[in-house]
Amino acid sequence: MRKKLTPAEMRYIIYRVVKNGYESIDEAKEEPHEFNEGRKQAYYEVLDTIYNQLDIYEQDTKNFGYPDDWDKPFFSK
Repeated sequence: MRKKLTPAEMRYIIYRVVKNGYESIDEAKEEPHEFNEGRKQAYYEVLDTIYNQLDIYEQDTKNFGYPDDWDKPFFSK
């Protein structure tokens, strides 16, 4: 039988993706390379999609690990 995700498990998964996204920013700064920049951009795209869906469903994005102005570090040099 397939196990259903609980809301807490879903929050944890999204939190991990947010955390990994911020780690990709640090890696792109430490080792500037096309691969790392592409990885950072890919995380941004995924995180933006999740953020927009949470917003549509009127969820508090902070409960999922999104800080205020979460997207700004993806575009700073």
